[in-house]
Amino acid sequence: MTRLRSFLLAFALLATSAALTAPTASAQIIPQFGIAGGLNFGSLSDAGSLDIGSSTGYHIGLYAQVGVASFAVRPGLFYQRVGELELPTTQGVGVLDEFSVSYVLVPIDLIYKPLPTPLIKPYLLAGPEFRIASGDLADAAFGDDGARSFTTAINIGIGAQFGAVIGPKVFGELRYAFDLSGVSEGDDSVKVNVVMLRVGLGI
Repeated sequence: MTRLRSFLLAFALLATSAALTAPTASAQIIPQFGIAGGLNFGSLSDAGSLDIGSSTGYHIGLYAQVGVASFAVRPGLFYQRVGELELPTTQGVGVLDEFSVSYVLVPIDLIYKPLPTPLIKPYLLAGPEFRIASGDLADAAFGDDGARSFTTAINIGIGAQFGAVIGPKVFGELRYAFDLSGVSEGDDSVKVNVVMLRVGLGI
């Protein structure tokens, strides 16, 4: 009888412990979906005589996030308007052609949360970003080299997530996208690098 009582007590303690820890564990692997957006500030590298006339733009889109413990993966789908690109023409001195630089973005962020804080979780992020040219950029040409319709970049950044283990979560982050491919097909292609301030709400 004593052994049975001890067994039942141990079973009850184990069941209670499992019940208390299960929501936390399951919440970490259940995907979270949300909306995010913010401002971005574009710059050109290897630009030569090219210039971004209006480098302040915006981005908005959707994301999904799934993670275990301190690590998470967050793919997303965003529309980004970088600004207006100006380039000289052969029609005369000081005459410029102008077209908008915009993309459909597919970033895949790898997130690391180094501190196990309960409500505010700072994190680091890095990962690839796939860019699909949109609007004027999709139809543009640079001399003899056509504009790429598909390019790649690398994102790095820092951020913080606010919210309990279960329930809505808000995040804010600062990220930088390094253009790997360049805008056109040539070896001296202009690269569009972008700083982004982003906030998001997930459920």
